[in-house]
Order: sequence, then structure tokens, then C-alpha cells
Amino acid sequence: MWIVVYCYVFVLALALSLVLTPLARRIAGRVGMLDLPGRRKPHQLPIPLFGGAAIFTAVSIALLTNSALVFLALRCAACASLIPSSLAVYLSGARSLFPKLAVILIGGFTIFCIGLWDDVADLKPRVKLLGQLLVGISLVCLDIRATVFIPSYFFSAAVTIAWIVVITNAFNLLDNMDGLCAGVALVASAVFLGISTARGQYFISIMLLAFAGSLLGFLRYNFHSATIFMGDAGSMFIGYYIAVMTIIQTYYNPAEGGPLAVLMPLVILAVPLYDTLSVIAIRISRGESIFTADRRHFSHRLVTLGMSQRGAVCFIYLVTLATGLSAMLLPRVGWSGGMIVFAQTILIVSVIAILEYFGRGKR
Repeated sequence: MWIVVYCYVFVLALALSLVLTPLARRIAGRVGMLDLPGRRKPHQLPIPLFGGAAIFTAVSIALLTNSALVFLALRCAACASLIPSSLAVYLSGARSLFPKLAVILIGGFTIFCIGLWDDVADLKPRVKLLGQLLVGISLVCLDIRATVFIPSYFFSAAVTIAWIVVITNAFNLLDNMDGLCAGVALVASAVFLGISTARGQYFISIMLLAFAGSLLGFLRYNFHSATIFMGDAGSMFIGYYIAVMTIIQTYYNPAEGGPLAVLMPLVILAVPLYDTLSVIAIRISRGESIFTADRRHFSHRLVTLGMSQRGAVCFIYLVTLATGLSAMLLPRVGWSGGMIVFAQTILIVSVIAILEYFGRGKR
């Protein structure tokens, strides 16, 4: 029966996103929320900049609708009788997760509002960073934090806050080409979904399915040539959501493999992290601020080497999938197998970096 529930959640989020994205596009056009052409931008016409609202709203409605159905089933005996017994046993457990869901969505709404403010008023980087830090601290205070093998609350809190800030900004930086941020997030979510489904983590699986459905619906309008952009509101929410999903998900099982499984998110998200680190390194090497906007991202460098925009985006999808699939082995291997997976990931990224370097020299 779970496959039916999963399909329902995914299709609901997909349908909502397909409907809400054109609506967001019309609203952006009416209020003048447009991304205007510029020196660093490849598009020649103004593009509506409100797609993040469609993504956030589709995810929220899909999750809150299912929460309402669970609440109704618990309150109404007639409604509960319509639910198969194989699912009814999980209702009370689902209700216990309502507070955690509320905290995650409130944090996502806050991040979304910070990004929307930036889209409208062009916030200074330190203001956005402060907002992200406050959201991370709030989640830790409400006991949503990474559990690691070091028995220290301070260490756990620091890792959680740092991870939320890093991944939020990594996906914010990744939103530099049509369909790139949403597509990479969709691929990564599919990998995390495979992990949570295999481990019977139903709550996380449903949250990831709602997220994946909303991303796929948005990609219908955002893939090259895009008719709507997600803006910082969308890219920051995407990064935040993925960061939180990786924090609450369980990777390590002593009966299956070694503790290196807890580092799965680093491997799955190797591409966004590589893009962030390489761009920062380039800016520092040129004596520029790391917050300076430019066209030196991974995707831009691939286009410079001769790829089309669509080709570069699809190439990055494939690299994300390649590292993600190898990461799925981590829970089932020991230290030696884990080191091989990490070495393979580093080699994949290194091969790309070498090709970029010599290809740039040729040109």
C-alpha cells in the first residue's frame, strides 16, 4: 500500500506545481517582479522571478493536505475505517511527527521570505547569512540537529548550523542556468528517496516525494529556454529543504556497514559543493570578494568549453547521479569499501577539473 501513498503524494505535488508555476509567472508579470537582461545574464528578455513561490507552496500544500487527512482519520472513526489496516497502524506515529513537520515548514517559510526579500531589494550578503544562521540556530533549539558519533551537543549544533548555511548557499549559487538548480536538487532527492525508502523511513520519503514532485513540475517551465526563474527565494528554499532532509535522515545501521555511511550527503551533494568551492577559489585567486557575482560557475565553464546550455545542465545532472549512486553503497560497506567510494567521488571531480583546466588552456 505504501507505493500507492507515495504515488499519490508525488502526483499531488507535481499537479500543484504545474498549476501554480504559471500562476506565479502571471503574478510576477503584473507586479513587475522580473529578472532584467544584463551583462552577466544570458537571457535577452525580462523573465518573471517568482518561481520559488510555486515550489514552496506546492510542497507545503502537499504535506499539509496529507497531515490534515491523518488528523481527520484519527478524529473520525468513519474516516479511519476507510483506511487499509496496513496503513492505519502508522496514523498515531504520523501524528507524533506533526510538530517536527511544522518546525521544518516554518523554517522553510522564513528562508523563502529572506530570499524573496533579496529578490526584491537585493540584500547584502551578510544580511542573508545572518538570517540563515538564525534559522539554523532555531532548528537546533527545537531539537532538529545532526546526530554524529561525537557525544557533544555543541559539536552537533555547530555541524547542523554550518551544514544548513553551506547547503543553502550552495544551491543558491547553483541557480545560474536554466533548469540547473531544480534539476540537480531533483536528482539528489531521488537518491535520498531511494535510501529512505529502502530503510522504511516513511515520513522522510513522503517529504522527499512532495519535494521532488514540486521540482519536476517547476522544471516544465524552467528548463532551457526558461519562461520563469525561481529567484533566490526558490534556490535558498531548495538548499534549506535538502539540508534539513539530510539532517533528519538516518544513514548508519551497525548491522549493515561502517560508520562512513553518515557521510553520504557529502558524496551525493558533491557537485553543488564542488561548484561552490571552485567558484570561491577562483574569486580569491583573482583578489575578488567571494560574494561577487560572476559567470565562472561550473556550468558557465562547461559552456565556455563548447557545450550548449542544455548540454552543460544535462552533463551536471549525470555527474550528480554518478556520485549519488555510488554513495548508496556506503551503508553496506565497511571502512575499506567506504574509502573506495570516497576515492571514486574525488576522482570524478578531479577528472572534470583537469578537463576544465586543459580545455580552458586550449581555448
